[in-house]
Amino acid sequence: MTPRAPWRRRRTAGLAAGLALLVPPVILSVGRAQGIVEPGNGSLAPIDREAFRQQYGQESLFRLRLGVDAAEQPPKTGATPQPCPAATWAGSLQKQRYDAALSLRKYYAAGEALGEWRRLCPARP
Repeated sequence: MTPRAPWRRRRTAGLAAGLALLVPPVILSVGRAQGIVEPGNGSLAPIDREAFRQQYGQESLFRLRLGVDAAEQPPKTGATPQPCPAATWAGSLQKQRYDAALSLRKYYAAGEALGEWRRLCPARP
């Protein structure tokens, strides 16, 4: 084998030093993951967050939460406010869209339907 050129040794040392700077935050963030405080079960009301997680899994709950967060964003300035579309979640068009999305395993879309309901009917259970 031939000895490495000096510039290669410097480049390798520089890369190793750069990686050393990146590694500790990753290790620290993994250690902190155990201490994450999750929102209460009512955070996705009228859906039971824990029951959803048990039935569909953690990743599906994550995707659902992303869809809810996206749909709960306030409407753009100048948009006319919409009234609550139905008296209850069970009788709403959003619930139908939610059920249809779940049957297709489209958890983000289900979250969007739930988020839309929550945005339009914030005081409803």
